[in-house]
This record gives sequence, C-alpha cells and structure tokens, in this order.
Amino acid sequence: MNLTARFALCLGILATFATGCVAASADGADEQLGETSEALAPPPASCLDIHVANPGAVDGPYTLFLGHDPNKPWQAFCRDMATSSPSEYLSLPHVGPNVNFSQYTAGGASSGTNARTQFSKIRIDPATLLVDISNQTFSISSGTTYNGPNAVTSMPFGVAMSCDDTASGVANIDLGGTPFAVATGAFLQGGTDNQGAATYSNNNRTVNITGGGYCGWTCPSPATYNPFNNAGTFQLALVYAP
Repeated sequence: MNLTARFALCLGILATFATGCVAASADGADEQLGETSEALAPPPASCLDIHVANPGAVDGPYTLFLGHDPNKPWQAFCRDMATSSPSEYLSLPHVGPNVNFSQYTAGGASSGTNARTQFSKIRIDPATLLVDISNQTFSISSGTTYNGPNAVTSMPFGVAMSCDDTASGVANIDLGGTPFAVATGAFLQGGTDNQGAATYSNNNRTVNITGGGYCGWTCPSPATYNPFNNAGTFQLALVYAP
C-alpha cells in the first residue's frame, strides 16, 4: 500500500472514532441533563402540584412535602382533584365519640340537646399549617341546642361552648399518629362571663378543651364571635413535629 492510501485509511479510522466519541458524549450529556433535571424537580407541596403534574390524578391520599422539602413529608388527603383548585385535608387516625370532637353543651339559657360534631379529617393549608375550623366536610353532627333564637346543629373544630354560667362545653383535639402538633397558646376564651381552658398533653398532639359562660366559649385564636355552626376560618395553628 502506497503512502497516499495509508494516509487516507488513517483519516477514515480517525473520523470514525471522532464521530463515535462525539455521539457518545452527546448521548451521555443528554442522559446526565435528564437525571439532573429530575433530581432538581421539587417534590409536591400541595394537591395542586400533583394535579398540574398529573391532571388525571383522583381524590385520595398523597404524600406532600412542606415547602417542597424532601425531609418534611406528610400524608394528605386530596379532594376535588378533577378541578383546578383541589384542597388538602389531614386524616385523623384517632376517631370516636370522645376524640376529635367539639360540643356546645345544652343547659341554662340554651335549651335542647348537646350539639356535637365529630371529625375524621380536617382542612389544612399546607403553606401556613392553619386549620380551617369551619370546614366540616368530613364530620358527623348530632343534637340541637339554641343560642338565643339561633339553632346550633354543628360546631367548628376545637371549640367548646355553653350558656349555663359554667365551663361545661367540651372539645378534644388528638393529632396522634400524624407529624403535627398544636401550636402553644393557640386558644382563647370569649363571650359573657367566659370560662374554660385548653390543656395540652402528648407533646402538644392532644388538647382537651373546656369552655362556657353565659354564653361563653373557648376556641382557636383569633377571636371568633359565637363560634358555632360554620363560624370560623383558617385559624388553628399547627406545627410540624415528626
């Protein structure tokens, strides 16, 4: 083989290797870019994040992460996932007649029977960790008492009320089995001759509440006038405490 032929053959071999290396480098770069993009994608902080990523997602339990922090997971129940504004609920592992309930105790100036609401899930804002005490989507209520002319048939979450000049109203919050606790100093008394207290236990996961007066109550801060039926808003403060 003469010198010209040998030179052409070498160029061909070098071109093949060069092309192969460039192709492999490009493929590897694409793969690394994809892996990096996936690693940088923030985990979902809300049910809306899940809906945007998967518009076909249905109502049910999902793992969310506070502030997109992978070290702060919690289990949410996402509702209305078929809409553009799904909402987050915290499922309460402990449910029953005497746990996670609120009551307006009948007697004195309030005739009728005790108005009691039992909760199995509570509406929570994942950005602020405030609970909407008025939301009773996942609850059952019984009894009817009267506050003046107003029929009381249900109670907001975390509220104890009565109108017999004693703290006979009762309520309970139990967040055991969840990564949340109730913020300290989250309750206050209101009404006439108001009485009652909020007693914390179980690392602030349990709060037993009494309230009353003529008429009076204990409820989550800020002050809510006549906190019965669907009164209240996002106002009960929780903290992340896994």
